[in-house]
Amino acid sequence: MKHREIQSAHEQSVLESFNKYLGNQGISLVIVERPDPPDAIVKIDNANCWVEITDAFQSEDWAKSITSYAADDKTHQAYQRSVMYEPDSEACEKVKEVILKKYDKNSMNRLLNQHGQGILLVGAYTPLTSPKEIIEQGSQFILEEISRKAPVFKSIYLYRNTSIGHSFAKLL
Repeated sequence: MKHREIQSAHEQSVLESFNKYLGNQGISLVIVERPDPPDAIVKIDNANCWVEITDAFQSEDWAKSITSYAADDKTHQAYQRSVMYEPDSEACEKVKEVILKKYDKNSMNRLLNQHGQGILLVGAYTPLTSPKEIIEQGSQFILEEISRKAPVFKSIYLYRNTSIGHSFAKLL
């Protein structure tokens, strides 16, 4: 598979897992279309909404290693191991950076103006810190930072791959 195809399949998989997650809470999610951006236009309990999916990796090297390994059209770039002195705080910082980048994107602000607030799903690819731990340890400073931004997202969830799909934890 090419990198672009893998990305689309990944996003579809995350959306399917998010649908199951919401369904377990008695909430209905229907994917209406996949325009990019956003990654999906959806109906949640018959209300129109949009979803953006992004990933936060512990390091740029690790991101390149993971994404290049699976793609036929990229040369694999092996992960260059490095010492992590504060893995929890580093994970919180990476997640915060990725979230703030989305808040600052012009396309996200256009979506806010056109469709109202959306939902952000952030993959937490931080090997030593789970999404729940990131929320427990970093939510205060992450939420403080985004409180100064336009309210692009009404909800933010962190997720991680599991053996049966993805597990989600709500940040906002």
